[in-house]
Amino acid sequence: MIHAVIVGIDAYQDASIPRLSCARSDARALHGLLERRIPSGERNVVLLEDERATRRNIMATIGDELPSIVEAGDTVLLYFACHGSPERRSSRDRRSLYLIPHDTDYQRIYATAIDMDRDVPGWLERLSEAGAKLVVLLLDTCFSGAAGGRTFTGPVLQSSPKIPGYLEFDDPDPLTFRDLDLGQGQAIFSAADRDQVAMENLGVGHGVFTYHLLKALTKKRDGARTVHLGVLYAEVCDDVRTATGERQEPVLSTRLKNARLPCLA
Repeated sequence: MIHAVIVGIDAYQDASIPRLSCARSDARALHGLLERRIPSGERNVVLLEDERATRRNIMATIGDELPSIVEAGDTVLLYFACHGSPERRSSRDRRSLYLIPHDTDYQRIYATAIDMDRDVPGWLERLSEAGAKLVVLLLDTCFSGAAGGRTFTGPVLQSSPKIPGYLEFDDPDPLTFRDLDLGQGQAIFSAADRDQVAMENLGVGHGVFTYHLLKALTKKRDGARTVHLGVLYAEVCDDVRTATGERQEPVLSTRLKNARLPCLA
């Protein structure tokens, strides 16, 4: 069974957080691809957009509901298209990295956002303990705090002294993946490095990372039914670097053994 939780947030409850343009369309495109190409009996796909993508809903869906239905050997995909933010818990702390749900309070990011160092490892641990064989986290967001992409700087970090040393399509019939070995482990596939911006391309209506990820997932591969995650990363990374003039380079962090994703062409 392939489980997926797909989050796309353009609109934010707090007017201090800039609106995005393509995050929701990114999430809908990936959701639609999985729904069309994987038979209903082999998938469980949840889409959380804008007002539904609150911190409470995201934490409950991934941290509570998903571990209760995952069975031994299952694959889990977690996808986020939204803002990310670097922030400090206080003016004396090092920077922490946060995913920004719809209801994040700009003045209280530590209390209302999703901590990459605290919350995300908890998800991975709970899913692994539930029996998930492979967990892949896809992030079309960034944490540089720079203008022009899916990021902003939190108020505590913005007002505190600098601390050196921490910068961080007609579809054919659905495919069956029931008998495929997708490998095992955990991976985080991020749209950009910590000092870069995850860009949106209004011309194609997608984030640059997601646009090329979708192209790679739907690429015909001479009859192959899976694509090795390392191959997928290399293709997406090359395409994103080219599309952005090398201003954006995806990053893959892994603890994997022969991990693959289904070919969805």
